[in-house]
Amino acid sequence: MNNEQIIEKYIDAAVRKTASEFKRQGLLKDNRQSPFQKTETLLYNYNNFKSAIDDKYEQIKGIKEEGLPGKSKSITSFAGNASYEIKTDNEKAEEKIESIEGSIQTTRNFIKVIDAAIDMLKDDPYFEIIRMKYFEEQTREQLAEYFDVDVRTISRNKNRIVNLLQIRLFSDEYILQIFS
Repeated sequence: MNNEQIIEKYIDAAVRKTASEFKRQGLLKDNRQSPFQKTETLLYNYNNFKSAIDDKYEQIKGIKEEGLPGKSKSITSFAGNASYEIKTDNEKAEEKIESIEGSIQTTRNFIKVIDAAIDMLKDDPYFEIIRMKYFEEQTREQLAEYFDVDVRTISRNKNRIVNLLQIRLFSDEYILQIFS
């Protein structure tokens, strides 16, 4: 091993040790979202999830009325093994509809989980912050005016409620975050 390789080896070791220590002290974070950030992302996109269901129903309606969108006949691909099943357009359409319906059910179940977590907090005096902030996109200033409190009070209570929601939605990740 030449001097350059030895120096490179020690630099790599020092960088890894430094990065590990920074992570341990919480000074270096990875790019993954925390449970709090995931919870806010879910809340901000809640209305989009509901719209996605409507869009998927429109896709199903289009398939039922017009069939599957056509593919270009100019490009043909062949598999190495000639033993494959040829499906009719109706069978392909039914498979696509079943796939979309499965996606709709998954999204609905996801919305139910979010609704159940939110519903558990309905007795909180600042519960309406969730609806107003995330679903209606009102500002902290608008919320402060509605609740007749300071903007800092809104921020503090919004964070408190999102903290409660993150525990209900991402309890395992939250526990790992605390102990890592």
